[in-house]
This record gives sequence, structure tokens and C-alpha cells, in this order.
Amino acid sequence: MLIYNPDAKISFVKYGILIPSLDSRKTNTIKALQEDPELGPRQDEWLISDFPRTLGKEDLQRAHSPEYTARLYGDDLESVLLESYELVDEEGRYNRYEPDSAEAPLGGIIDDVMNIVSGSYAVIPEALKSGFAYFLGGGMHHAHPDFGHGFCLVNDISIALLKAKEEGLFKTAWIIDIDAHRGDGTAEIMADHPDIQSLSIHMAAGWPLDSPEYREDGSLNPSWFPGDVDIPIVSGEEAEYTDRLLDEMCKMEEKGRPDFVFVVAGVDPYEKDELPSTSTLQMTKEQMLDRDQRLYCFLEERSIPSAWLSAGGYGASSWEIHTQFLKWVLKKRLN
Repeated sequence: MLIYNPDAKISFVKYGILIPSLDSRKTNTIKALQEDPELGPRQDEWLISDFPRTLGKEDLQRAHSPEYTARLYGDDLESVLLESYELVDEEGRYNRYEPDSAEAPLGGIIDDVMNIVSGSYAVIPEALKSGFAYFLGGGMHHAHPDFGHGFCLVNDISIALLKAKEEGLFKTAWIIDIDAHRGDGTAEIMADHPDIQSLSIHMAAGWPLDSPEYREDGSLNPSWFPGDVDIPIVSGEEAEYTDRLLDEMCKMEEKGRPDFVFVVAGVDPYEKDELPSTSTLQMTKEQMLDRDQRLYCFLEERSIPSAWLSAGGYGASSWEIHTQFLKWVLKKRLN
């Protein structure tokens, strides 16, 4: 099943934020699926167009500190947003931010974000019921326990998983993060939860690993907080990407299969991605489809239910990668 609601999004331009995360990534994907001669007439069998918006402040505290949660719901919200979305540079000037062009107050983003968190939770029981579900949204893997960064205000992945686990929906889970950037926030949050293992395959160089591993005071840079499995991919190793991913998943399997897998299915490794920080990972359209298909088949062959989040993808071509996989997987499941 595919979960999509046009209201579950952050329209950055509405807030004067100039990040190339376009609404068309989702709308073009849905349009292509609905116009497909095989999928279009059977839309009621694969599309869920709404979900309960029930998650709130108390759910954030499953993954985030009380202090950070209080900042999100207090007078400090705008400062947190400027930090999390990197809207001010080191010299105090606006960066990718034009408040004069905004159509809505910046603080309104918190409501948009919580709608997305609700969607990231809703996809879990659907996946456990049917074996596979995909949410066109979510994947904010850079948010740490007590701060957000990298366009990620809160960590919806961790919030949703910890809520579902507490409710008894599963006992063990994996997070398989295939976004171009390292899932640094998720790694730190999940360090306290041994029943949930995290794997991140990502660019070996570039953000968020472009700063020193240790701070001047000797403390660990949070972006370098170790996950259970980290697979850094050096520029030029794109052809090895999926083999290395599946090899590491086989090693994880030797310790026991999980009850559930959350896939953070970023499409920003694509060579046509328009975010400058993804430039060291340049996978072709064919390699991206091979990645998604082989990962899906790995899980399906083992009868492991999986929920997928669309995660990162920037620019005019990102929708093509979501669409090619969703056309393939939805037809496979319907037939």
C-alpha cells in the first residue's frame, strides 16, 4: 500500500525557505501512478489517501530530550527552526532564507512536521498487516535527541518506531537508511535501544561528515556518533553500493531476523539530484532501481514486513526514482 496525503508536506517556499525539496516530487509520482494503465483503474487497492493526525508533544519525548521538546513548543521555536533548517550562516546572515517572501509565519512548520510524523507512524501498522507499505513523506534522520539539523526538526523515524514498539506492534526492528547522507541523528537516538538496529549506507565524504570527528574539547561530534552498521561509499564505488548493502544485511541477519524493517529510502544518491551536498554519490537511474528492487526482494524473500519512507530527494528529477520503484513494486504486489 502507498500512503499519500497532499497536506502531509512542508512547502518550504511558503515559509520563504529556498531548499530545493519540491512538492512535485510527490505530486508527479502520484500522477504517474494514477495514469499508469495497469495501476490507475485499481487505485483503491493500493492508495491510502489519509491517516490519523494523532501524534503530539508527548510522542516527541520518546526520541527527544524534555529540554528540546520544550523549545519546540515554547518561545524558542523560531531559533530552533533557524538552526535546524540552516537558515543563518556563521556570520549571522540569512542562508537560503527570504522571510520577506514568506506567505506564512515560520513557526507554522511545526504543525506540518507533526503531520509528517503521524504519517511515518501510520505506515508501520499498515506494513505489519500487509507486508509492505510506503509513505510519501518522512525520513528526518538528522534530528538528534536534543537538537535538529540538516533540514530535520525532529526524528520521525525514531519517534514512530519507539511508539509502535511500546504499543507491542513488534519486538525487534531494523532501520535500513539508504539516503545519500549518513543517518547521524537516528544512530544516536537508537544507541539506547538494542532491540532496534540501525544501518546507514551513505557518502563517505561530505555533509554531515565534513567536520572533525572530535570537538576541540575532546567530545565526540554528534554527526559521527556510531550506528550499529555504517557503510561509507567513496565516490566511484557506486557500482558496489547494493552488493555492499546486502552483504551487511546478511551479516545482521546472522544475529537474528527482525520482526519489522523501516527503510529510509532517500533518492538523493541519484546522479541528477540538485542538492550540492550529494555530489559525491552519483548513481544512475538503473542503479537506483536495482538498489530498491534488490532490497525489497531481500526482505520479501524472508517474509520480513517493511515500511518505506521517501526521505531525501532534491530537484526536478527526484520523482522519477520514486515512480520507477513504486510502479514495479505495486504491480508485483497486485499481481
